[in-house]
Amino acid sequence: MQGLVRKTLEEHISVARAMDALEPEIAEAGQICASALQAGKRIYLCGNGGSAADAQHIAAELIGRFVGERRSLPAIALTTDTSALTAIGNDYG
Repeated sequence: MQGLVRKTLEEHISVARAMDALEPEIAEAGQICASALQAGKRIYLCGNGGSAADAQHIAAELIGRFVGERRSLPAIALTTDTSALTAIGNDYG
């Protein structure tokens, strides 16, 4: 079990280190979302499996509040029926 835990931790550390190279793309994605919201548009999110849950969580944080008090930001997770959506997606690829 300790070997599995160590391997998992090392994989997470490796991913965290790789994030530095992705910083420009992550910042650009954030700017695109911010510009869309400033233009009165809405953010649509989706995912498959665990990423579907992530999409719902991000939408909830935008609709509610993330860190401090602020107005609600328009967002929709297209994966709200995750059981059906992800089961069908997994069955058909």
